[in-house]
Amino acid sequence: MTEKMQSGWNILLLVIVGLWASGVNADGFYIGAGAYKTDVSIDDFDDHTYTPAAFVGYQFIDTNFLMLSAELGYYDLGSYDSNDVDVDASAFTLAGVAYLPIGPLFEIYAKAGIASGDVEVKEAGIKDDFDGENAFGGLGFSFDILDTVDIYAEYLKFDNKVDSQMYGVGVRLDF
Repeated sequence: MTEKMQSGWNILLLVIVGLWASGVNADGFYIGAGAYKTDVSIDDFDDHTYTPAAFVGYQFIDTNFLMLSAELGYYDLGSYDSNDVDVDASAFTLAGVAYLPIGPLFEIYAKAGIASGDVEVKEAGIKDDFDGENAFGGLGFSFDILDTVDIYAEYLKFDNKVDSQMYGVGVRLDF
């Protein structure tokens, strides 16, 4: 890690600790699930399908201008069959999520983290497994329909062997 990156992480850590020490409210735990259109691309193979996802998170900072959460998730990246190529992929994720409130009912957010992916590709009778950790991230917005129920829409990109992209909608429940 470069010295510049390390100083950036140190500043971020100081801001988080400072906000936490000042008594900033935190909403606590939440769960969510959604339905996604998932696109994959590997070599000359492109396809899409509809897949589920689920996550659990904890919002540890909640201010009038910024909310921060940590989130664990499972994303089914789909199963695809086309001619002589079969692809099956999924990922468990650990992410940080930063929300910016826009009025009392809307939020925009960015999500970034690590995805532990399981990708299996069968091509011309040869099976390859591409398991490992990769970066992922995305952007979204949510609409607060009740104090503890949010409807969200998001775009996610997984930097894995099958170049996965997801567009989805779902529900998040705050506890």
